[in-house]
This record gives sequence, structure tokens and C-alpha cells, in this order.
Amino acid sequence: MKISSIKYSLIFRFTILLAFIMITGCTPSINVSYQSGLENYEGEKYRTAIALFTRALWDDPANPEIYFYRAGAKFHLEDLPGAIEDYSVAITLNPGEDKYYINRGMVYTTLTNYDDAISDFNHAIEIDSLNPESFFNRGYVRELLGDYNGAVEDYSNSILCDSTDPRFFVNRGNINSIIGENEKAIMDYTSAISLNPEDKIAYQNRAGDYIKLGRFPEAVADLTKAIKLDPTRSDFYYSRAEAKVGLNNFLGAAVDYTHIIKLEPIDALAYYNRGICYANIELKDNACADFIKAGELGLFEAYEVIKEYCNKDEE
Repeated sequence: MKISSIKYSLIFRFTILLAFIMITGCTPSINVSYQSGLENYEGEKYRTAIALFTRALWDDPANPEIYFYRAGAKFHLEDLPGAIEDYSVAITLNPGEDKYYINRGMVYTTLTNYDDAISDFNHAIEIDSLNPESFFNRGYVRELLGDYNGAVEDYSNSILCDSTDPRFFVNRGNINSIIGENEKAIMDYTSAISLNPEDKIAYQNRAGDYIKLGRFPEAVADLTKAIKLDPTRSDFYYSRAEAKVGLNNFLGAAVDYTHIIKLEPIDALAYYNRGICYANIELKDNACADFIKAGELGLFEAYEVIKEYCNKDEE
């Protein structure tokens, strides 16, 4: 079976408000380059945006916002060292702006430089202790480091700062699930769903904890909702199939594995698991056909099942 919880990733600060760009006191050429850079950035034309931001810096080299947005464009082009350099210049020019630390911390996280990432998020929290993004991002890194108590604390602080963002509840629920606090995890996912009834990740994760507690009907209901929201996710079908097996509904599970095979025709595990379901409802020919296919696709343990189950009557 392929069951795993899903979490939301880090939060970047790249909000662009073109309507609020001040032009008073700046030369027209600077503002044209800066504004054009922002427009190209918003249009995901990052190379052009970088060129325009660089041109704007010729006349205004002490403007940290230009470095900030150029760093963002560099990040999108996977120039991570260049992004760190620009964020660092922005911090030098204005060390009291938390978003510069937040985004540089994100780049450090991408580079798996977790100590520097946490240091940046700490600085951001010192600047603004009410910004939920800083706590959320630090919690994310702590989770990566296996510091689950620290991660729960940070996600909880995110919620204290802003109890309207379902992502904070989902990620805290994920940690609660990891540490075996399944009921608390379910409560967190339920809170996320109440905030966003179309949060497919919350439904998937809550179902995972229902499965751990043997509450299979509730798991099936959640996964059916998740599948309705996104019928292209094979992991949702995997989870629902497991819940159906928990209910001894092997035919229903086989149907879910059939959906997976339609989505991923070379998924050996889906064929193998469907074969097990068929074997449990005495559809031996179907089961053996699936075991053979799983073996052909590289799941070699299927051949052992073929030997023990499919060829049993021939010996």
C-alpha cells in the first residue's frame, strides 16, 4: 500500500501591488524600469524582469525592494546563490524588513542549509512576532530536522497569529499524526476543512488517521470527497483502497486499483494489490493475470506469489 500524509510547503513573500508603486521623488526612467520589472515578474517573464530591475539599480542602487524582487526572479530561474546575494543586499540596506529574512530563509531551506534558514526565520520573528508566515516556515524546517515538538510549537504559533489559514492546521495535523496523536491530528484536519471545504489534502490526511484508528467508513467518505475534488491523484485511490480492504470490501478496492492503473498503466504495485484483492474474492484467473503483469513491470516478489498461488494446482 502507498499511504502517506501530505503537508503544505513554505510560504514566500512576493506580493506585488503595482497600484501602490510611488513615483513621486524618483526619476521617470527609474520608475519605468522598476514598474516594468514588476509587471514582467508578475507575468512570469523572469529573465526580462531581472534585466529591468538591474537597469533600475543603476540609478537607485540603495533601493532594497529592487534587490528583493530581483532575488525572487532569480529564485524562479533556480539561480539560488544569486537570490541569496540579492536578499543579503536587501537586508544590509534595510535590516528591519522581515520579508527579506523570510525569503532568504526559504532559499537556504531549498539548499538544505537548515541552520541558516532557522537563523533567518528567527530574525524575522524578532522583527514581527505576529507574522504567522515566519513561524510556519520555521516549523517546516524543524519538521525536516525531526524536531517535531518544535514544529508543533511553531505551527501552533502560526495558528495563534492567524486562525483562518487552513495550511497551518494541516501541517500541525501532519506532525500530530507522525507522533501518534491521531485524535489531535483529526481535529486539526477538521479545522482545516471547516475553513476550506475543498482542501483535498486535509481530507486525504484525515482519512489516513481514520485508517490508523480503524475508522474505515469515515476514511472512505473522506477519500471519496478528495477524489471528487481531484480525480487524477492516484494516491487518493491507494488510500481509499486500503480503507476498503479494512472493511473487507475487496471488490471495491479492486475497482480503485483499476482507477490507478488507468492513471498510471505501468504501476506494478497497483496490479499486485489488485491481484491480492481478486484472490480474496476467488477470482484466481484475474489475480494471476495481475501478478504476472506486476512481475513483468519489475515487482519481482509477484513471481513468488505466482509460484505459491497460481501454479499450486499444477505441482
